[in-house]
Amino acid sequence: MSIPESKERLIAAAKELVLTYGYAGMRVDAVCEKAGLTKGSFYHFFKSKEEIGIAILEWSARKGGEILSNGPHATIKDPVEQAFAFLKHVEDSSEALWANGCILASFSMELADTSDKLNQVVVGMFTQVVDFFASYFVPIAERWPELPSAQDLANEYLSLLEGSIIFAKVYRDSARISSALRAFRINLERLTMVAV
Repeated sequence: MSIPESKERLIAAAKELVLTYGYAGMRVDAVCEKAGLTKGSFYHFFKSKEEIGIAILEWSARKGGEILSNGPHATIKDPVEQAFAFLKHVEDSSEALWANGCILASFSMELADTSDKLNQVVVGMFTQVVDFFASYFVPIAERWPELPSAQDLANEYLSLLEGSIIFAKVYRDSARISSALRAFRINLERLTMVAV
């Protein structure tokens, strides 16, 4: 479902500000200025800062999901080959998706103890991400039952991803994300070769 262009501009501007200054540092005036829109436009779409926060999370999840779902792996029939192609696609997409940080991590670090509503949305979205990743790990876990479960692999992958995003931000080197993801994929490929 498409959203009005003005609303999308506000969400994109707000996301950029949150990734730069944090949720607390995101001001409605700054969002409107960055989006090139008026406060009236902001309040036409959002009743509160919390409401745009939820919109940022939902919009980002949808955009990220579209990018990750529509890679070259989508046409591969063999589920194990598809899983490894998916991991390669995540690596290749990492710059576009997370070079400026992860919005879920930003919200969780800043709001876990202060906004129950936003924290519940973040928890739900992290769960969806783990389930999404796990769906690709299922064929691997089924073929090699001595490996961790699909859910465990997905949790490990997400933990590695989030950690690499933090390192990338601290070191100002977004290549650290794809490098960490590549190492995970190569190690998993080696484990499955050994297990054959």
